[in-house]
Amino acid sequence: MTTTNNKGRDSGKSATPRKTTKNDSKQKRSRLQDMSLAAQRLFVLNSLRKSGKHTYWLRAKGCSHPAARVMELISLGYQIISYRVTAVDSDGYMHRGVAMYELVGEPDTRDLFSNLEVA
Repeated sequence: MTTTNNKGRDSGKSATPRKTTKNDSKQKRSRLQDMSLAAQRLFVLNSLRKSGKHTYWLRAKGCSHPAARVMELISLGYQIISYRVTAVDSDGYMHRGVAMYELVGEPDTRDLFSNLEVA
């Protein structure tokens, strides 16, 4: 706000001017993670390949809706079991009945017709 005696800040100017370089946008992009549904499914799958994970662990790592990603993996042919456990969330609160997921089988990706000869 500029007054008649020209005291105060001009509304067109920033209070703290920021100097930018052309590399700033590249650095910001490299720190961002791909959070698309496909990336979340791949993250959940890779995590479950290592060991069982519960909902709060997956959420803390950036998966916004773990149950939906698990259901998508099941529809793609992955065999995932779930059971209920007591877990602590990222704020330190204990919750009963949290889903724990374990990968028990993967879809068969063998080509069953690769050895057949064309007549």
